[in-house]
Amino acid sequence: MKFIHRISILLYLFFYINTQDSSIISKSFEYIKNITKFNRNSIKIPNFKDIYEKYFYNKTDILKIAVKNLYSYKNQIPYDYHYLNLCKPKKILRPKEGITELITGQRMSYSNYFIFMNQNETCNLVCVKNFTNEEIEKYQWLIHRKYAATYYLDKLPSGHLRNTINIKTEKDYSESINYFFGIPIGFKRSNKYYIYNHLVFYIEINEQNNKYQVVNFYITPYSAKQSSEYECINYEKNSSIYLSEFSNNSTEIINNNNSTDLQNRIFNVLEDDIKRYHQEAEFQELEPGNISFTYDVIFIKSNKSFTSRYDNYLSFKGRRKYHWGSLIISNILSLILTLIIFFILSRTVKRDLDKYNSNVALGDNVIIDEFGWKQIASDVFRPPIHQKTLSAFIGTGFEIFCLIMVSLILYFIGIIKPEIRLKMVDTIFICFILFGVISGYVSTLIYRNNGGRDWVKNSLVTAMLCPIISLFVFGLVKLLLTFERSNAGLKISQMAFLVSIWLFVSSPLVFVGTLLALMRNNIKYPCKVNALPTTIGEKPWYLHLQYISWFIGIIPFFTFFLELGYLMRSLWSFQVYYLASFFSLSLFFSIILTSEISIVYVFINLCYGDHKWWWKSFFVSASPALYVFIYSIIYFFHLGLTRFSAIVIYFLIMILISIIIALVLGSLGTLLTFRFVFYIYSKIKVD
Repeated sequence: MKFIHRISILLYLFFYINTQDSSIISKSFEYIKNITKFNRNSIKIPNFKDIYEKYFYNKTDILKIAVKNLYSYKNQIPYDYHYLNLCKPKKILRPKEGITELITGQRMSYSNYFIFMNQNETCNLVCVKNFTNEEIEKYQWLIHRKYAATYYLDKLPSGHLRNTINIKTEKDYSESINYFFGIPIGFKRSNKYYIYNHLVFYIEINEQNNKYQVVNFYITPYSAKQSSEYECINYEKNSSIYLSEFSNNSTEIINNNNSTDLQNRIFNVLEDDIKRYHQEAEFQELEPGNISFTYDVIFIKSNKSFTSRYDNYLSFKGRRKYHWGSLIISNILSLILTLIIFFILSRTVKRDLDKYNSNVALGDNVIIDEFGWKQIASDVFRPPIHQKTLSAFIGTGFEIFCLIMVSLILYFIGIIKPEIRLKMVDTIFICFILFGVISGYVSTLIYRNNGGRDWVKNSLVTAMLCPIISLFVFGLVKLLLTFERSNAGLKISQMAFLVSIWLFVSSPLVFVGTLLALMRNNIKYPCKVNALPTTIGEKPWYLHLQYISWFIGIIPFFTFFLELGYLMRSLWSFQVYYLASFFSLSLFFSIILTSEISIVYVFINLCYGDHKWWWKSFFVSASPALYVFIYSIIYFFHLGLTRFSAIVIYFLIMILISIIIALVLGSLGTLLTFRFVFYIYSKIKVD
């Protein structure tokens, strides 16, 4: 029955993470208290129907529009929505927030947009803003850098529609309206800046028993000069609807034909259409004086279920389609390469074992030639130098690997969702803190088996390694954001919270893992270690680590090269990454291939009599991270960042990501290489 108890607790934690309702906490503790008093004659099953009660609305209920940040993929520096003091409420009210929002400072607040459930509204006035010259300069700066606003309704992030032209051949091209994250705040045209001062909220609802659920939410922004402060133009008849679709570079060209001439001719057609309607429309120019901000509300009945309301964010058509064929071929080639290396290595090792064991079976009258890797059996398990650092690297890397695996499992069973990025980060952050037990356990096992006795210092190094690097990068990024006057800048409370979590939660858990490892017996090596090490002979120059590590990592790097591109777009272009199945395959093949390459490299070095294999295995396995960073440099030019602070933030984060990849691949490669070395030496007889 312990299994039922644990499953029940996990279910309640799941609903708490996805609802952030404080009432769930009290219910969960009450339920956990009840199930500890288990009655064998009756099992009380919890009723989860009330969990989603908050997502049902009556017709008279008010829906609040929440706002978050102004963001730009061209600048990567977020600003608070009220940075320009645009239609700012007298009192800022905020919904309940998660850990990530408190740490990053990207907090959500309610706006002055109020909507009554299932009631269409036209031309509601939000505010009349009197723009000063200073505010206009700030607004122009944001528009020029493609900043967009983020709106939320019932925890659904808003998107907007954009016209997309797909060019296939010279005579075959099509137009379509697609869905994109964020709402642009304005656009530039003919060296003039225009502002989107009217928003149309489209809300799809599903009716059940005279109650409503919100199943989709998107916004269409318009720019139109209004005749007076309280009067809106007729947007159904005004051609500014058409023009706004082509403003702010909202027309995306997907040129599969690679014909510049064809693309220019299509643009000319679009420009002619714009000019034809231009006489009837007048945009709201960003200029000193009063500008009215208004909104419409349009409710649309839908049969879409509540559980599938995030599907729109997982099927954005506005970006290029994923190259499914390329991903499949990449994984197939990785599988073939992995099998080839495995069969060649296994045949070589089997031949060596058969040859050596056959000589041993002939008896004492035969002189046994200890050739190759057998001649260093008394040195192969000699402890490496700087074993505290190596043990900490391996323990931390294995902890991050376990975190990735648990995150993928939670994704596949639906507990964390990529489209709700902050909640996903909340879950991963909590798991990382709790998984300090794993890093302490693995690090201490490696350290003790290599003859280490100062396990306290080893645990301290393990507990400090990843948090100190992360806190250092986090602090630098926050300082740069503070310099840019971003709302995500450095706050003493944030650093104090993180340091407290590290000192009082994460570090003690590392020592708990250390104590668990101390209760285990050491692994008994198949070969004894001599007091004096064997002299290492000469080997070819290309086998030296400083040469081979530069190019050996490129082989496993190409196994996840395509996936890395999609992950980079998700991280830096504010897109949802949802190909977790392909990511899992790429991760699996990259780990296996990296480990096989490490094993082959170590095996060749053992054949040349080089018994110092621990650090070689780690660096060879971690070498793909070098190419990840090189790829980030190439991607930087594609991203087009120009602000110095944004450039430094980009490279700081990419350095941290490269270090994490190096730790994960290095730790797994070293552990699997250790398993290989242990296996081959356990199969031979050594005096």
